[in-house]
Amino acid sequence: MPTGTMLPDLRAVLFDVDGTLIDSLPGVLIAIGETVEAFVGVRPTDSEIRALIGVPLTGQFRIFGAADDQIGAMVESCIERIEELAHLETTFDLAAETLALAHERGLRTALVTSKSRPEVAPFLERFSHAAHVETVVSASDVTHPKPNPEAARLACERLGVEPHQAAMIGDSVYDLRCARDAGVMAVAVAYGAGAREALVAEDPDLLFDTPEALLDWAHTALPTLTCPARS
Repeated sequence: MPTGTMLPDLRAVLFDVDGTLIDSLPGVLIAIGETVEAFVGVRPTDSEIRALIGVPLTGQFRIFGAADDQIGAMVESCIERIEELAHLETTFDLAAETLALAHERGLRTALVTSKSRPEVAPFLERFSHAAHVETVVSASDVTHPKPNPEAARLACERLGVEPHQAAMIGDSVYDLRCARDAGVMAVAVAYGAGAREALVAEDPDLLFDTPEALLDWAHTALPTLTCPARS
């Protein structure tokens, strides 16, 4: 699809959080590494952790060898450590402006994230564009989180749109698989944690290398609804 094409039938935009709207990677790498080392005894490499960004913490810890009876304490400890390191988190300002633009043009907006509710709540308190988010689908809201399509479908249901009327923007293969299998337009961004070659291999509908390119596309492609979809 040409990146300059207007999408007149688009009614909603779904955004991943980590690696798409914010760069939380520095703190996440430290927190997950420390948590796994403390409970499992072996610290995963940064590359191993990066490869699982987009998988809920419970799934990551199981992959790194944690026992089922350790998972709850590990998640609690890791979330606490991530919040201690929140000063390392930065916003991709132009990606956040894309969210704001979608909202201002009358499109429905949602966050679709592998964060759990306890992780999402403090993030929203400090996220300067939280007012532009209509609903949040977290890992706590679904039985099967990303890459399963359940989260994207639930977001569309909450927003009152059909999947083919929505686009989902994310930086991981899990985002793209979730979008594709839900029937939602899959928009990849290669400035986050996901490897560009892995994103390309998923054959997304669109791929942008920078937040600037994403915002430029949004200015051209997002329709302005005279009767906002959320009214």
